[in-house]
Amino acid sequence: MNIFRAIYDLIILIVFILGIIKLINADYFLAFIWVILVPVLMLLPRNLYKINYIKKNYNYNLVNFYEILAFILLLTGISLPLGIKNINLDFDTFSHFLNLTLITIMFGVTYYIIFSYNYKQVNKTKVIIFALIFSLVFGVLLWEKFQYYGDKIFNTQMYYDLFQDIELDNFLDQLFGTIGVLTGVFILYNKLEDWIRKWKK
Repeated sequence: MNIFRAIYDLIILIVFILGIIKLINADYFLAFIWVILVPVLMLLPRNLYKINYIKKNYNYNLVNFYEILAFILLLTGISLPLGIKNINLDFDTFSHFLNLTLITIMFGVTYYIIFSYNYKQVNKTKVIIFALIFSLVFGVLLWEKFQYYGDKIFNTQMYYDLFQDIELDNFLDQLFGTIGVLTGVFILYNKLEDWIRKWKK
């Protein structure tokens, strides 16, 4: 994991430098995301692990789990504005599936950790329902709206596709995003308890 941690930190630094370049080029939207938002979110798992309740009850594999998922999300996230969306591979649709799978898992695990405070029993069904609803609302339904208005307000190019009709692109993004949510829920249902046992001290 030491090699992974070094790569992880290096990627954060690279994204930060890219954000500075975007700032110089007056692309303030991506500059804000890459200079501030990405580093904060990427460093969040290891900083939250300093909380006494988490550190006392869970081993560091929990941090590794979050950082591996965050690393994959970052790679898919930065690849689109860096130009991969302009290649006729429909990577955008695939990224909706992959990202929503991972985000749903992260939502479910986070819900469990928060609500198991003081050794409370957490109902797995509630975890699944929360992850399902939260991911569908914010990751599928509202995300396309965010992309659309982001293009209008910040002059970005998130809500477009060079190779297919925008309505079809929107439909496929939401379809594969929904499939990703359901995949994440399926994984949570089958793996959550095993993960928790491995992370518990």
